[in-house]
Amino acid sequence: MRSTPPECPVPRRRVSEAKREVAVTRLNRAFAEGRLTMVEFHERLSAVCVATFDDELDVLLGDLPPSEDGPDDRGETIELSTGSGTVKRSGVWGVPRRLRITSDSGTVRLNLTSARIAHPVVDIELAVDIGTVVITLPRGASANVEALTTRDGAISSRVAAASTIGAVHLRVSGHVILGTVRLRYGLPRCPR
Repeated sequence: MRSTPPECPVPRRRVSEAKREVAVTRLNRAFAEGRLTMVEFHERLSAVCVATFDDELDVLLGDLPPSEDGPDDRGETIELSTGSGTVKRSGVWGVPRRLRITSDSGTVRLNLTSARIAHPVVDIELAVDIGTVVITLPRGASANVEALTTRDGAISSRVAAASTIGAVHLRVSGHVILGTVRLRYGLPRCPR
């Protein structure tokens, strides 16, 4: 009687940085779609950041829909424009990967405190001739305004400049010729 040789175990593969980024994107999307609670999101995100092998990621993502990322999705851009009016987004709204805003002489108010943000990094490009721009971020988020310029105006940021794992990070660029740009955190809501 011949005995069969034992099956060789499949070697585990180490996680690549690209696969880790895809996992983070899937978690961000699942959280933005309401599939994960804040606690679940943070627990899984922490586990993705310290995972060593591919099969560890499979366990963390197994109950989520497959990634729908494609070349067009990663380049998602929405343009908002006004002449002398107001561009305003607040409440629950979907924030794209890239947001391009143009204004001749108006006001721009973006409130991200209740927004659904599926991407860990959001690029906002401003082309404002005259006006005021106010961007309100949720607590813990960060923003870099180094690529934003003004000729006769002011740029004021009261938010963290360095990004942290698991929190959204804005990269604000472009120009404001005559006007003010303010970045701030939203006020905490009182419990009902």
